[in-house]
Amino acid sequence: MGRNKLPNKVLRLVFGNIILLSQATSIKVFQSGPLLFNSFLRIFFVTATCLFAFATLANECGKHLDNFNSPVCTDAKYIFWSGTALTIGLRLFKKDFETQVQDQVVQKNHLKQWGAIGDLIGYGYLNGAYVLGQILFGGTKGNARAEHMFESSFYTVGVTYGLKQMIHESRPGFREDPESFPSGHSSFSFTFASVVTANHGWLWGGLAHLTASFISFSRINDNWHYLHDVVAGMTIGMSYGWGVYFNHKKYHKPYWIGFLPTEDLKGAQLALNYRF
Repeated sequence: MGRNKLPNKVLRLVFGNIILLSQATSIKVFQSGPLLFNSFLRIFFVTATCLFAFATLANECGKHLDNFNSPVCTDAKYIFWSGTALTIGLRLFKKDFETQVQDQVVQKNHLKQWGAIGDLIGYGYLNGAYVLGQILFGGTKGNARAEHMFESSFYTVGVTYGLKQMIHESRPGFREDPESFPSGHSSFSFTFASVVTANHGWLWGGLAHLTASFISFSRINDNWHYLHDVVAGMTIGMSYGWGVYFNHKKYHKPYWIGFLPTEDLKGAQLALNYRF
């Protein structure tokens, strides 16, 4: 690696990770909540940003936790940066635009009772069903596809939960609930849609994205989330779905989690590696 090339990669990775945190800092954050836990999360995210920025010895994503960094160090960065910019823009114009859209959607209630279906299936059941289905019926590529979904969903839920605990934005229709940002249903469902598209093409991927869009819209329709919550969740989910895929495809790396048959071939066992 050349003398001038390393600083450029470091700067690019620093900038990317700063954007990763900008979804948190673009909102009035740190309202009431467990102060010690929130402080720990803030320290963790800032420390991780600094460490991952310089972990470039093996590749641009860093030697350790490269999949965690994949939304900002693979081609998924175009999804992530665009989604982050849109999220910030919507939040900045919340009073002038987003609140009006929210009120109109909730008042018209387009989905009626069907919104409850989006609420139910958006808890990661699609992701789990895909993992199980690929292990049992996926053939020679099934394990790799299951591992792709599992890893992408693992990072998605971690980042989504971390941001919820840091930001504490109240839900539009349930002010006592401070876990509005970002939308976990949106992040889960768009992780699912991205992984399906990456592994099965745009026909099945298109159906998966329609399902994810239905789930995400239901969260606005039923007044659980603002539009910027949903866009942030979509961004996180798509970024990890594609980021993990690009990272493994480019460097031909094994996934850090594997599903193997037991010795008697009557069950399955979970195998973990250190590198993730």
